[in-house]
Amino acid sequence: MDRWIQKQRINRAMEHIPSASTVLDIGCFQGELFYRMGSRLGTGYGIDPLLSGTVENPRFTLLKGRFPDNWNENVKLHCITMLAVLEHIPAEKQPPAIKKIFNSLMPGGLVILTVPSNQADRLLSPLKRLGIVRGMSFEEHYGFKSADTKSLFANAGFTLIKHSRFQFGLNNLFVFKRIE
Repeated sequence: MDRWIQKQRINRAMEHIPSASTVLDIGCFQGELFYRMGSRLGTGYGIDPLLSGTVENPRFTLLKGRFPDNWNENVKLHCITMLAVLEHIPAEKQPPAIKKIFNSLMPGGLVILTVPSNQADRLLSPLKRLGIVRGMSFEEHYGFKSADTKSLFANAGFTLIKHSRFQFGLNNLFVFKRIE
């Protein structure tokens, strides 16, 4: 079920990624977003602490590490995705991470993220105990409230261009645009 949930997040995000974009996928896992995008991807960069090492592909590079600490690429990006990632970042590290996102994007660039609703954790706990979901890094959900997403990004200079709920209201899609 974890893979189905992941696929749904990727499908929602892909609807908003312009073709031929240079994309950074924070929390890329094994590069699933880039494989699904195929020839629509311009150039991709992914970063994830669970990677065993760097992965090189003709269209993308995946780096082992955490954002923003291990992101040192000097690349201006059209789009940054964070699919089920923000809730894994401790509250005190969120503003610096969002500032680095702002500085890494070209003016007009997009941030596309999914954030679970607060009810999702209450549902995932029993599903994990029953073995229906694995709950990738579920223990890192620092009590993040999805309602805080808008203000975190607005305070960093982004404007919200889309917010919708999916997966029976248990997940949120946010699309923000860098102004300037």
